[in-house]
Amino acid sequence: MGITSLSIPEALLIALSGFVVVFIMLAVLSLMIVVISKVVGSLSGNKAAAPAAAAPAPVPAAPRPAVPAPVKLDGVDDLTAACIMAIVSDESGIPLSGLVFKHIKAL
Repeated sequence: MGITSLSIPEALLIALSGFVVVFIMLAVLSLMIVVISKVVGSLSGNKAAAPAAAAPAPVPAAPRPAVPAPVKLDGVDDLTAACIMAIVSDESGIPLSGLVFKHIKAL
């Protein structure tokens, strides 16, 4: 078995037949995937549209009052109250819009 030289048309024919075989196998594999997914879907009884239709609607959040009640300050000026609110927000990790302050009292 020695090395034989191929002419250009023969080499192109071999390369073309390789590409054809690869594409045919890809098509067969894609058809097999479709058939297997249909068989498994029918055996399990689950349809793709059923979970999408059965998804519950999101529950709307409770409405927040448009204007919050003013904070009662006992012995605390506005600047100190603002600092306390900022510190509580920072330490708790909750944004200021998510906190409701009702009363701040100096100890």
